[in-house]
Amino acid sequence: MERTFGKIDADNEDVTGSKMRRMSLSNQPLDYPFEKDTPDPFDSAHEELDSVKAWWRGRQTRRSKNQYTAWSIASTALPCLGWLRGYKLREWLLFDLMAGLAVAFTVVPQGMSYANITGLPAVMGLYGAFLPVLIYALFGSCRQLGVGPVAVTSGLIFSGMAGIVPGYDGILDPNDPKPEQVAIQAEYNKNVIQLAFLVACLYTAVGLFRLGFLIRFLSHPVITGFTSGAALVIAAGQVKYLLGVSYKKQDTLQGEISNIIAQLAAGKFKWQEFVMGFSMLAFLLSLKFIQRKWPKTMFLKALGPFLACSIGIAVVAAGKWGTGKGPIKIVKNIPQGLPPVSIQDWVPIGNIGQLLPLAFIVLAVDMLESTSIARALARKNGYDLKYNQEIVALGLANFAGAMFSSYTTTGSFSRSAINNSCGAKTNLSGFVTSIIVMCVLLFLTPVFRLMPYNTMGAIIIVGVIQLVEVGVAYELFRTHLRDFFVWLVAFVVTTFAGVEYGLMSSIALSLLILVLESSFPHSAQLGRLGKSNVYRSVQKYPGAETIPGIVIVRLDAPLFFANTTHFENSIADHLAAGQELANEAGLVSGVRFLVLDLSPVTRSDSSGAHMLLDLTKELQEKGVQLVLANPTDQLMRMLERIHIHDSLPRKWVFVHTHDAVRAAQEELHSEESSSSVVLITDGNDTGKAGKASSYATHQQ
Repeated sequence: MERTFGKIDADNEDVTGSKMRRMSLSNQPLDYPFEKDTPDPFDSAHEELDSVKAWWRGRQTRRSKNQYTAWSIASTALPCLGWLRGYKLREWLLFDLMAGLAVAFTVVPQGMSYANITGLPAVMGLYGAFLPVLIYALFGSCRQLGVGPVAVTSGLIFSGMAGIVPGYDGILDPNDPKPEQVAIQAEYNKNVIQLAFLVACLYTAVGLFRLGFLIRFLSHPVITGFTSGAALVIAAGQVKYLLGVSYKKQDTLQGEISNIIAQLAAGKFKWQEFVMGFSMLAFLLSLKFIQRKWPKTMFLKALGPFLACSIGIAVVAAGKWGTGKGPIKIVKNIPQGLPPVSIQDWVPIGNIGQLLPLAFIVLAVDMLESTSIARALARKNGYDLKYNQEIVALGLANFAGAMFSSYTTTGSFSRSAINNSCGAKTNLSGFVTSIIVMCVLLFLTPVFRLMPYNTMGAIIIVGVIQLVEVGVAYELFRTHLRDFFVWLVAFVVTTFAGVEYGLMSSIALSLLILVLESSFPHSAQLGRLGKSNVYRSVQKYPGAETIPGIVIVRLDAPLFFANTTHFENSIADHLAAGQELANEAGLVSGVRFLVLDLSPVTRSDSSGAHMLLDLTKELQEKGVQLVLANPTDQLMRMLERIHIHDSLPRKWVFVHTHDAVRAAQEELHSEESSSSVVLITDGNDTGKAGKASSYATHQQ
């Protein structure tokens, strides 16, 4: 790469540039702020204590801005009081009623279908759409979030519960187990309820202790790759209902495909199931297409699952197949009435060693999915979301579900979109949904027992296929190849190794990326841009001017134990490149100064400070002077404590990179008479770098 050496003519500099430099640089020596030659050994402890005090003062300041009254405290504990007090009856009521009705029409068939994915009786999906929705409406801060059973979590629970209950693998229909399998199914249901209880405990703990930030370690590519793979496996698992075949559920795509092929080869295909199932699938997809082409027909998409369910029930009733002995397989058994109390099943938890890790996994997926939906909805509708309150509300909703025979619930993409598109203004829509589901449980379960499995399969396929985000993968491929690779790994492992392995590998991959990015951060060799005081990477700006004998390096990350070795190696490479530049310029002494721009180094630990101390001594042995530019207060105080000024005089610490370069160039100019080196000056400033702004007022 062709480099431009530093020949700057001060007389030709524009007025604006000179004014900017006079504004940013001081012509008077600045007092060095550290007066102690022997630092106090307790300075570090005082510094940490001061940071805690500053955090507490900021917290108190934020609290003081809010005027706390009895009503505000009550509405904080029970957010529904806030929107009830200012509810605009004439403007909002109709929208909330319509949204609640549309979501109810969707969640009834979806809830029954998703319970089937989990390996539970269909009625437990209805239980999850009743009390948890009601409790979230009371305590949740997102006004459009649709809470209830979701497909990905259902598949995750089924995959994670495999092997926990002996003998469960032999149950093909959780709604109608054989007499000898009734006790096994009951034990499986109990374990799933205990899992919901553990997830509720974890939700509440994360909300109360404000640990929601931990979920940020799962990146967007990881989650979308995982959900896409899980959705594909779930969709493949429903094809058997559309073909009328029966086999044990699989948690991999190849397992589902091989079983389907084996069943078809054995001649167990039922054309009645095929015709009805694919007709329902085509019907739902056509409604989705119509809604996409004409957005104002969103209500058709919202009513789609309910209409498909109604048509399926009508066909079964017309064919008089309600006994379950006809060609169409139906749910057949749905208990009528409100959900039974299950709090007695919470303890003792016999399989705590297997359920607790699964609870953490379910929590991670549910919380990330729900909070991301809630954040997007709050931003779109122009109100603030209380994240910790949101997490606590989901915990309380799961407590209610575990108390009344439901499995884990969280925010749903599809039902939240329906809620928002129907114009829901408050969580009153959630109340409406829960009341309608309650009416279904009390009065309509004899009707829904005629629900065909092929219709449930079609509803699930259409519901989850939108989670296969190929568009996200394509966008990542175009914008960031490494993120695309992360998405691909999460997708492939989830699809072909199973949902549980997919999530574990996704989390491991996220942590690996975090470690790699922390351990191998970027650094750049800098050059001056024209006649300005701006220094940028010579790789990104080929015209940036470099000065033979002076190497300017910027460290682009906090300096701590994990990356000190990498930075040392990077600095050695930059010095080698600088030595080649000096040789090209005919500079006899080679590299004499290394200027470190520490602007991006916001924090440092003791390992980072000792790295700079060791670097100073190592460079001195080679005849190279280290110069620091714009270090933070925290870093300089740490360097003072390890007595770096014994090896690095304070005159070589500067506020500005430009001042550091001028001082180094003046020193180099006094040593060398090479014509390739010309002193950088700034207008009326006669190049007296000794009066440049030596590091004094350390401000980030």
